[in-house]
Amino acid sequence: MINNNDNTKWEETIVNDVLSSREAESYLKVSRDTLNRYCMNGILPYSRPTNGKRYFLKSDILNHIGKNTFKTSEHKY
Repeated sequence: MINNNDNTKWEETIVNDVLSSREAESYLKVSRDTLNRYCMNGILPYSRPTNGKRYFLKSDILNHIGKNTFKTSEHKY
């Protein structure tokens, strides 16, 4: 299990910047299985403060989207 425990990163966040798993799924437009795969493969960092629900920083979600965005001119068909 990969667990992001970088306390300073989490301490400086505002509650509105923290997403539940369901909110992260909606934000990324992916299924629960896909989000779980991202977590298990270290693609998305998360926190599991009580070994229960996963929580994600909105900034990490946006970074993931930014890293996986391509200009249409980069793709050759």
